[in-house]
Amino acid sequence: MDTESLIKSPEGRNLEFKREVSRKLDNILRTVVAFSNSSGGEIIIGIDDDKNLVGIDHDPFELEERLASSIYDKISPIPGVFFQTITYRQHILFKIKVFPGPNKPYYLRSQGPEKGAYVRVGSTNRVADQWILADLRRQAYNRCLDEEVDVRFDCQVFSTQVLSRYMNWREIKAKVSVDYLVKEKLAVRYNGSCHPTIGGLLLFCDLLPESYEYAGFAVAIYRGNSRSGLVHSQYITCGLLDAPQMVLEAVGAYLGNRVEISGLRRDENSDIPIVALRESIVNAICHRDYAMQGSQCKAEVFTDRVEIISPGTLPVGISLSDLGLGTSEIRNRQIVKIFRKAGYVEQLGTGIIRMREACSKAGLIEPQFLEIGNYFKVIFYKRQTALPHELKTIYDLLTDKGGLASSQIASHLNIHQNTALKRLNKLIGMDLVVKKGRGSDVRYEIQV
Repeated sequence: MDTESLIKSPEGRNLEFKREVSRKLDNILRTVVAFSNSSGGEIIIGIDDDKNLVGIDHDPFELEERLASSIYDKISPIPGVFFQTITYRQHILFKIKVFPGPNKPYYLRSQGPEKGAYVRVGSTNRVADQWILADLRRQAYNRCLDEEVDVRFDCQVFSTQVLSRYMNWREIKAKVSVDYLVKEKLAVRYNGSCHPTIGGLLLFCDLLPESYEYAGFAVAIYRGNSRSGLVHSQYITCGLLDAPQMVLEAVGAYLGNRVEISGLRRDENSDIPIVALRESIVNAICHRDYAMQGSQCKAEVFTDRVEIISPGTLPVGISLSDLGLGTSEIRNRQIVKIFRKAGYVEQLGTGIIRMREACSKAGLIEPQFLEIGNYFKVIFYKRQTALPHELKTIYDLLTDKGGLASSQIASHLNIHQNTALKRLNKLIGMDLVVKKGRGSDVRYEIQV
């Protein structure tokens, strides 16, 4: 990225601006640690919080020597950094480029790894908790959480029904037994006992055990375009192999479609292409950060959009600008491997491409991809029907107020009640409004 584009960019996971260098360098050192533990980043010194160029008032060579000495003396292991002096619009700026470290966790020596390890969350540095520290150590050994064995469980946690379905999908003729899972390294036998890997447990159980319920998928349906009008919610805690179908059915019930994995290519007249939703749900399950205990994937259906949210930022080495270019980094090897063999994942790195193509083919706005704090979000925008003004006023009123009687609608819009009823019936015929209740209790609501 050129200097001008870099300066115009907002602070975030990989970029921080500093007006000046403080005497103790504490803030800069924490950021270097956080960038090293995350996906790297750049610190630009000489720009204030309002993006004003102020430049540095230090000799660049002395500043580099001071920063290098502090970084090498106070951070362990020694991080990979590169210093650069930039002259831009008659100002001298100083850049510290921090590379993602291979020897995680990095930490401030004075505080030790338990209190001095930081990670980047949005544009802030946060102390790594015990779960993040464990994940950083796994990254140093190129290990994934789903490959670890959980000795709290034995192999009776596996469901023969789930395993049987999986083997039928793949047309595997072998006997349905734990031996197959041991062969696939989803379970381990030693000292006469058998224990599942975390990936194997999450994939091949009927219901997630209590300690892993956070790995489930929440579905919420809202009236209107905000979270103030919750209509329905449920939490899906089946094993991960069954989760895509269950989540699609829960979401699809409110999009006017009956959803089946085998029929995903039909697309029908959905508000959002089912194939795009499927890709997003599968991506959320495959690539979420399962080290974030207490956080779950979510599918939220609003009047104007559907949001799919998964815990964890993009993996190290992948940025938002890389999405759709075919690049892929695997956070959960066992889960991705089994999903790919089961036919959920066609080709690594192509899910974003299929989402965009499906929405484009349907004439919809391109889906939006966001990193918000420690979460990744995909937003699909529903097809917007161009309504005549007299119908749109009623539709907008119901979106804002929720369920109303025809008399209330007439009063709000200063029209006759019979006129309101005629317009409501047109909206009902367009599947945009639904009539609920009987007699004097009849109310009209937005169809979700």
